Amino acid sequence: MQRDKDEITLNKWLLLLALFTTLLIGFEFGRRLYVEDQLKEPQQAARIGRNGGPSIPPMEPEAPPLYRVIWELMSEEENEE
Repeated sequence: MQRDKDEITLNKWLLLLALFTTLLIGFEFGRRLYVEDQLKEPQQAARIGRNGGPSIPPMEPEAPPLYRVIWELMSEEENEE
């Protein structure tokens, strides 16, 4: 018995339909996972300071800003004259 040409074509169409359906489902599933991952807030890395304690930023800088140092030096020179 020989197969009909329509049967081979129908099988090809069914395989293509199954392939595209699988790809579409995979795409939708991946997109949902990606969107859910984007909605989660990123975890902030633990900041560890000296001696294993929490890192606390300094309240005041250790040195004054450079523009203030230059301004004070210029003011001292003007006062000396």
